Amino acid sequence: MTRDESRTLAITAGVLFLAGAARAGLEAVRSPLALEADTVSADALAADSRDMVDERERRSAPLAPGERLDPNTAGEEELDRLPGIGPAAARAIVESRIAEGPFGDVGALTRVRGIGPATVERLAPHLTLEAGGGGRRARGALAATPQSARNPASSGNQQVAPAIDLNRATPEELEQVRGIGPALAARIIAHRDEVGGFGRVEDLIEVRGIGPATLQSMRGRFFVRQ
Repeated sequence: MTRDESRTLAITAGVLFLAGAARAGLEAVRSPLALEADTVSADALAADSRDMVDERERRSAPLAPGERLDPNTAGEEELDRLPGIGPAAARAIVESRIAEGPFGDVGALTRVRGIGPATVERLAPHLTLEAGGGGRRARGALAATPQSARNPASSGNQQVAPAIDLNRATPEELEQVRGIGPALAARIIAHRDEVGGFGRVEDLIEVRGIGPATLQSMRGRFFVRQ
């Protein structure tokens, strides 16, 4: 090997060494940031997973004996608990209620996409329209249900739950509202703390997990003190 070749080889080795050292230094600086980003991402994924599990459990919870749901007030998660009603049908019921107004009787559910007379007949024993439809009771199969089998909470003597001040509500108070579980209550309070309080009830739409249909179903349960 000539002197020039030896010199070239030495220079090349030196350049490679310096490049490796520079890369190692850059990785040493970037590693904590990357680790922090990975940790944040992992925490977010874990939170989302817990939320999904909580929602799945609420949607799959069977109705208690004698429990009945009001399609004029129940949210998607509650409606999904009805026998034979999946997420798509539950969402369609809420969307129909928002777009076309409350259901006057159980038979009016046939206006919902994917729900026919046979489905209505099957659902009727599990429904009540005490809180909607202009105060009219459900007709058809529901009207034929014995009074002793009806949900006691559906009686005309039931007191309407008082509205909750959104800016002062505790997690326990939030969880009393249909469609709000522990995870969603925690996100509502975290967002409230972050923005310094809600300016109006409609600001709930900014909370992850609350869409237009969910907001509509719980709008009457909250107020914001001015």
